Amino acid sequence: MSRRRDYKAEYQRRIASAAKRGLSRSQARGHAKAGEAGAGKRPTSNPDKLEKALKRYRQTGDRAGSAKAFGIAPERFTRFLADAVTVSGRGKSLKIADSRPREMNVMTGGENRRMKLRDYDQSALNGDHQNAVKAFVSSNDLDLIRPFEGKSVIDAKGKAHPLETDPNTLHRIAASGDTPFPEIYRIVQ
Repeated sequence: MSRRRDYKAEYQRRIASAAKRGLSRSQARGHAKAGEAGAGKRPTSNPDKLEKALKRYRQTGDRAGSAKAFGIAPERFTRFLADAVTVSGRGKSLKIADSRPREMNVMTGGENRRMKLRDYDQSALNGDHQNAVKAFVSSNDLDLIRPFEGKSVIDAKGKAHPLETDPNTLHRIAASGDTPFPEIYRIVQ
């Protein structure tokens, strides 16, 4: 005859083991709170898939559909959203605030510098500036860079860096050996 399991003792062992490793009770139970790391050793979903699903969610507003489109469980994607971004509203009024810092090249002060930008909005502004500069260098149309005159991006430490709009400086930066146009920005944890 099989031995009866002592569930209460198993639970107490699990809690004690987690306490030794510095984990909370919720992590020990296997249901970590938002912002806490899971207790398991299994790897989480591919971060690239999660980012692609987030991009699709921004476009469509369909949380479960976005997760399923990239082979992620909707519950896992919801967990990622709770840890990474702030979501408010529904449907057409959906707002996603992504405050994770990003590392990008920024054209400021007559040179191209690599820096950590504060959030999605700052990196989007910098990306628009990079695209406008790229188009300006090939066409020499000043109207492309005029919208960025007087605008700045804010780095992760809160310091403002004015975007470069001087045509001669932009041509000099483009002619230098640096690659001022990033292939993709990197999210920094």
